[in-house]
Amino acid sequence: MKIKKYVAKDFKSAIKQAQDEMGSDAIILHTRQLKKNRFLGFLSPYHVEITVAVDQNLKVNTDLKREKNTTYWNPEPKETIAPQKPEMEDMDHSASEDQLLLELQQMKDMMSDIKLKMHEVGAIKGISDTAQHFYQILVSNNVNQDIALSIVSSIESNLPAQKMDDETWVRDVCINVLQEYISDISPIASTPGKKGHIVFMVGPTGVGKTTTIAKLAANMTFLERKTVALITLDTYRVSAAEQLRTFAEIIGIPISVVFNSTDFKDAVHAYQDSDIIFVDTAGRSPRNLQQMEELRSYLNIGRPDETILVLSVTTHSQDLINIYRQFAPMKIDKVIFTKLDETYSYGQILNTIYEINKPVAYLTTGQNVPDDIEVPDPLHLASLLLRKDGLA
Repeated sequence: MKIKKYVAKDFKSAIKQAQDEMGSDAIILHTRQLKKNRFLGFLSPYHVEITVAVDQNLKVNTDLKREKNTTYWNPEPKETIAPQKPEMEDMDHSASEDQLLLELQQMKDMMSDIKLKMHEVGAIKGISDTAQHFYQILVSNNVNQDIALSIVSSIESNLPAQKMDDETWVRDVCINVLQEYISDISPIASTPGKKGHIVFMVGPTGVGKTTTIAKLAANMTFLERKTVALITLDTYRVSAAEQLRTFAEIIGIPISVVFNSTDFKDAVHAYQDSDIIFVDTAGRSPRNLQQMEELRSYLNIGRPDETILVLSVTTHSQDLINIYRQFAPMKIDKVIFTKLDETYSYGQILNTIYEINKPVAYLTTGQNVPDDIEVPDPLHLASLLLRKDGLA
């Protein structure tokens, strides 16, 4: 395989150089912006560098490798194999077979990466260099490529032709488009005059449900002047129940730790005159059907006004979407994203809400109670999605 880098003043010029020298079968592996002369500092214009590969003999090499190793797959014993060494021959056979499988898998992964790069290059072809720059920023922040492409396509359709190369204009339009994608914000809001508004917090283990409830309970008690009560179903972890009890004592609100459905009914009845009743559930593995069924039984009893799924942004986008799908039978109303302080990329938020189409209630940014929780501001969140290298 022949690999070479080309540097030009823009993406199209670099592509032309590569095609002229490497041919139309050349495949782009990587693109980036860089300063042409590092000694000139900020006065030096940006250039584009592309890394290109071409291998016309890829199939031939693969066939030769397969032919070379056919003896490893031959089930018939060779006459030259000494009968007194069958175990050693079996070990050699197994090691060679594993090596061949490894090489084939590596080649498969390489071809898959090349196909993805080809798809990406084809998709952004025709988009202005400035829009492509913001596409790369979004992707580097873990925004799904298809979503990022849709965003930059909207940028181009909403941008005056004479402003296509103006980075400030492109960024402003990108911010506006992103806000449209993340505009569905819905914090907890009980009906005025209605008592006993029940809010269930559900989600997998370790996402911060208990701490989030403590923050909300404190803010609603002291800032919104609501009467709040707590019920915890998390009896699997003694520390969780004690943690919430400590928070309740500090805030000065009632709490019940329940172990069965009868206790739960009694607690709900006891707190029916409170404005808000938060129910803290044990962390559930979505794959544990018994745990999920137990949670469903409490939901059927409590009949919550809102069921909120708590998710950590330190989790991969596809895993977040899968978690939502497994909790979806619980009739999720909205989501809370936690642990924004533990990551530098926030594309997971956009990817998830784009897929599940549910409003966001809150974001949490640390462990401090009652601080480190906020109602999302679409403008601020859009700005986070355009951060470069973890910096604002």
